[in-house]
Amino acid sequence: MSTHHGLLPSRRLITSVVLASAAALVLAGCSAPQSIAAETVRGLPAGVTLADDEQMGEQPVALWTDNRVTLTVVTWGSSSCPPIPTSLEVESAALMMLTFAPPAGEVCTADFAPTSHVFTTPDGISFGAMQLEITFEGRGGDESTTVTVPIRDNG
Repeated sequence: MSTHHGLLPSRRLITSVVLASAAALVLAGCSAPQSIAAETVRGLPAGVTLADDEQMGEQPVALWTDNRVTLTVVTWGSSSCPPIPTSLEVESAALMMLTFAPPAGEVCTADFAPTSHVFTTPDGISFGAMQLEITFEGRGGDESTTVTVPIRDNG
C-alpha cells in the first residue's frame, strides 16, 4: 500500500490557511471606514477663521473655502479620534447631506479640539444659501445624531 504524501495537503497547512483566513476576516471587520475628504487637518486649515461662538464647539461649522471650490467642515471632539466622513451627497440645490462614521476600535484622548475635513465641492450645488445636514453614526449601538447647519462663506 502506498501513500502519496506529496499530492495531499497536510493538516498543518490546511489549519494554517483556515486560521489566516479567519484572522483576515476579523481584521477586515475592525478596519476603519475610508474617508472621502480630500484632506483632514487637526485644528483649522490656513486661512480659515471661526467666529467666537463657533469656537465653543457646540456644533459643527460648515464653510465655503477657495471661492466655493472646497467645503470645509469643522467637527469637535477627541483630536486623536475624529469622526470619519463617509458620504457627501447633494440632496437639492439648497441642501447637502454629510455622513460621518465613528473611528473604529481606537483608544482616544480625552481632549476637545477642532478637526477640519476639506471636501471638493460636488457638482449640482446652488450658489445661494445652502444648508448641510450632518449625521454622526453611533458607535457600538449608540444612536446616530443629526444636526443641520448653514454653510457660510469663510471670512
